Amino acid sequence: MASTRYSESRTLARGFRRLEGESREQFKANVLRLRRQFEQFNVDVSELCQWLMTFRPDGKHGSEATKTFWEFFLEPEKFLGGVTDENESDRQRRMVLDVTTGLAEQTSISNIAQVIGVEDAIREVIKLLLTETARKLCRRLGKLGPSRRQILAKAAAEWVVARYVRCHKNWERQSAEWEKEKNEWENEHLELTESVRQEFNEIFKSLGIRIKKPRVCLWERLKNRKNNCQYAGERIPSGGAWKNHGSLCVKYKRFKDSKMRGDISKYFTENAKAYLELRRESRAGKEHAMNKLLQKQPKARWFPQVWEEYLKALEIKEETVLAAVHKLPHCVNFGAAAECEYNNHTNECENYRKVLEGRPELQELEGLYRLWRSKYLSRPSKPAFQYPSRQKLPTPKIFGAGFFRVDFEKSVLELCLGDKAGEDVVRFGFRAWPKDYEPQPERANITSVHISFVGTRARAGFHFEVQHERSRFSVSQDEIDELRSRKYPRQAQDQKFLDEARGLLLRSFKGDGERELRLLTVDLGTGGGSAAVLKGRDLEKAEPLKVVKIERLYQTRPKQNKKWKDKQSAEDKKEDKKKGLSKDHVGRHLEGWASGAKNIAERRGPDTSAIREHDMRRLSLHVRWMIRDWVRLNASQIIEAAERNKVDLIVFESMRGFTAPGYDKLDEDKKRRLGFFAYGQIRRKVAEKAVERGMRVITVPYLKSSQYCAECGKEQEDKNTWGKNKRRSVFRCEKCRNEANSDVNAARVLGRVFWGEIKLPEKLPERA
Repeated sequence: MASTRYSESRTLARGFRRLEGESREQFKANVLRLRRQFEQFNVDVSELCQWLMTFRPDGKHGSEATKTFWEFFLEPEKFLGGVTDENESDRQRRMVLDVTTGLAEQTSISNIAQVIGVEDAIREVIKLLLTETARKLCRRLGKLGPSRRQILAKAAAEWVVARYVRCHKNWERQSAEWEKEKNEWENEHLELTESVRQEFNEIFKSLGIRIKKPRVCLWERLKNRKNNCQYAGERIPSGGAWKNHGSLCVKYKRFKDSKMRGDISKYFTENAKAYLELRRESRAGKEHAMNKLLQKQPKARWFPQVWEEYLKALEIKEETVLAAVHKLPHCVNFGAAAECEYNNHTNECENYRKVLEGRPELQELEGLYRLWRSKYLSRPSKPAFQYPSRQKLPTPKIFGAGFFRVDFEKSVLELCLGDKAGEDVVRFGFRAWPKDYEPQPERANITSVHISFVGTRARAGFHFEVQHERSRFSVSQDEIDELRSRKYPRQAQDQKFLDEARGLLLRSFKGDGERELRLLTVDLGTGGGSAAVLKGRDLEKAEPLKVVKIERLYQTRPKQNKKWKDKQSAEDKKEDKKKGLSKDHVGRHLEGWASGAKNIAERRGPDTSAIREHDMRRLSLHVRWMIRDWVRLNASQIIEAAERNKVDLIVFESMRGFTAPGYDKLDEDKKRRLGFFAYGQIRRKVAEKAVERGMRVITVPYLKSSQYCAECGKEQEDKNTWGKNKRRSVFRCEKCRNEANSDVNAARVLGRVFWGEIKLPEKLPERA
């Protein structure tokens, strides 16, 4: 089978800078002129989108005629038969716009007579009444040249297709598959009848809880009446695991870790209980009880001072400790199996327990209902269509052929701000084209320039076509992605997608796929990452990925200005170590976000306490840039590994349907570590780079892949041992005793999952 070569459009963005000899004031004035046109362009595109949306099939003026007009305006190439020229499609769209908005005579319809079935649709649209906003838009469009109107029409059509048509179709497919999945699940669990589900729904509704995954403990946890809430307190490490504990438990744990060592840590609890017993028995004063304790325990001379430090650290009085019956008012054991009895349930948990106590017929089905609720209480959310706007959601201002000129040697860009080519030309400098970027300017055919703004800073996006390297597959990446997103859009269909996609890839492969296909399987996680290279089904080698964890970005710290560094305080130097793409850096931003939101809410009062979009705009932008950089660094490392090993296919683990842990429970540490949980973005960025190099990208199902052995395929049953080993980045199989790095093992497992040698569970465990 012949290899196939594709091409795609790509945009390289470069920031503006002053021309040689240009004053700062003149540069700002030129940027301001450009910004005004950029903002007006977004206003025009937005209003054109609003006018166009009235003709959608389910819109205000929807009919068979307007449906034809709608489909032609969005994708005229489908109506033009053999015409494949993009410029001709854009020209026909502009002509239709001119006729329907009254900018051209209706007799001009004859110019598009070759478009079968569109003439009647245009005449029907002309009869429809236009709004006042649409009339103003028409008057404004009439002042623009044909080229400008053509660009506006194209921008509006592409916006509606990308943000409405495709999203709406995906939602319809998701909803249909969700309905099938829901019916299958309910038929498998007939004991959870419709009436039982409705009763539970009413219970949660009466409690004012409407979300699918309520922050309320399960009945299994509530029925024992122990204060061990899953959604209250604070999560702290307990014997390698993370447990929710009360506030005093947390303070004691921190005090113990920071202040107590050796015998002090070993005997503090024993001495404290003995001291409290003496206080309770004889009702003696503090000094008398302490002296009596020291007589019995002469080696506890350290205890009086540590006891005072303990009370101060926990911010409690001794009377509070005495009030606890025969124990301290907090946990003293933080082992993996220890459960906190001082973590009081929330009001929602208590109210839920009281309701279920009087409904014994529902108690046994509560766990099953909670699982149903988390999946099927409501269908997938319908996507909300957003129009372009000048600030919140802008679309780039496009300068087409004849309206721009670029001098890459001097890094100078000329833009025509007038309605005709060559009119009102303004010149800008821009950051030079990167020397290590391919293709270089002399080999890049720049088709248009897209102007956008980040805050007040202007950027030019140079749009050009890129020829992909020849691929050994005749199937395109788009076909694989459409198969995944359209035919198999649900997480439960990941295995079906893999089976069909694997067959499609192997049939289209030039050569013996079973033996010659080269794979790079990639395992990314918060604790590390690795890649395995396979030729056919055989492992060639496994290698760690250089940049997968945020805090491992730098092999050595970046150099700093010595004078500035000498002026830093000790605290500043300590904080400086946390800078860069690090977990600590993200953690500080999350803390700043929380405290900032709290301060804003306090200033606004109870009536307007909700945080608004602009409140944390700069911080939000900063975090987004950090995530963008982290994604690019990871993607570059993966692509470098793929090129180095000359692979044909890159395999990732599917993450759709996965909710990062820590966001449905109070786990601040996990929130910080998963602040960069953007593995879907990494996969998409890798796919973008991979297709240019003739490679393809595919996903395999996600579920417990790290718990399987790559040698024998055995799932590990002893989860405690497996978890302890994983924290040490070790995998040791309980069956065949295979030992390897946990990330390397997981990457190899993905390869075996791709070939169908290991079948992961298709369903999540039956629990909420």
